[in-house]
Amino acid sequence: MSLDLFGDRLDFSRYETQDNGERERMLRTLRRAMEGELTERQRECVRLRYFDGKSVNEVADALGVTPPTASKHLKKARARLGKVMGYSFSRLN
Repeated sequence: MSLDLFGDRLDFSRYETQDNGERERMLRTLRRAMEGELTERQRECVRLRYFDGKSVNEVADALGVTPPTASKHLKKARARLGKVMGYSFSRLN
């Protein structure tokens, strides 16, 4: 599981924190949000792009859709996950 899909907003080196468990809580929250908040297609796009490291074109090929369609699914997934993470971790807003 990676927090890379949120870019530098989850760069832990930028924040002083005394709570070493924050990263683990974020990963658990992200995992639950992916399972409960995303459509199956969105989950598959996120898995291929961020966990398997595929390009948007490769994601599109794997799913049998056009690159703009894959990109749209990724954008919607990031927005939904970002909203859930923002509710759970106010410093991400």
